[in-house]
Amino acid sequence: MVYHSDYREQTITALETVTFLNAKGGETPGNVVVPSDVSRITEINIGLAPEATVDNIMGASSCIHIHGGGVKLPVGYFAGPTFTTGGGAATTPGGGFYLPHRILTNIPVVPGGNFRIDGFMCGEDVGAIHLTVGIVYDGIPGKIIDGDIRSIDLATTNLLTTMTERADATVEGDIQPPYSKIIELHFAVGAKVTAGNDAVSTALHLTGPGLVVAGPYEWIGPTIGINDDTAISLNAVVTHPMVYKLGSGIAVRKGTDIRFQAVMLEGDVGTAWSMVGVYYGA
Repeated sequence: MVYHSDYREQTITALETVTFLNAKGGETPGNVVVPSDVSRITEINIGLAPEATVDNIMGASSCIHIHGGGVKLPVGYFAGPTFTTGGGAATTPGGGFYLPHRILTNIPVVPGGNFRIDGFMCGEDVGAIHLTVGIVYDGIPGKIIDGDIRSIDLATTNLLTTMTERADATVEGDIQPPYSKIIELHFAVGAKVTAGNDAVSTALHLTGPGLVVAGPYEWIGPTIGINDDTAISLNAVVTHPMVYKLGSGIAVRKGTDIRFQAVMLEGDVGTAWSMVGVYYGA
């Protein structure tokens, strides 16, 4: 097999709505066509460039859905970076250079087939985000064969909150795993900062009858530090999910509920947008 790579991109302006990532610079090739001499996707890179056009302090998360006959992905959801705006007038937030979030995979493809990449802006409407998704074939493979996500808004300090949504605000509820092992978790948090001087940490919990071993399974997540009495002069920032590689994996029962919950600890920044990427392996 031969190394190849491709990408798609698009600007997303609608919150929690499917946006077809069909562009490639000045062209619109649509679906990704799988080269005839490759066997699998070994890397998915998700880049988020925020274009904050709001006059408030907002936070957003991102994710993608890969689906179609050219790729063997029964679920196909992957979590991307999160974003927090600086607030104040729409021209005042700072900017920066942000690296894509890298997900190492081992996803079989159908040579000559094609698949579609959809992108989502989740959490709160920050105006617009630009998503770029890079696909690498037959590089150095990871272990991820498929993925799903759950997300929820955290609005109350120290309240463990069940993550029930996927990408379009539809309440999906608990996950019924289609596989028998979880090998990675990518836990992301963005913030809508409506309070001055505060410090917040986050955590992720996993429970449910679908776990072969009950646990405990509890992880710390991203932190948020606010040192601003007016809560409007913060710099805009993009952050990557916290990546947990689970060694030999967490064994789960196919089709039986597992539940992810997130919590905003200690302080209260207003709202934290939490999202977890749940990644399966053989």
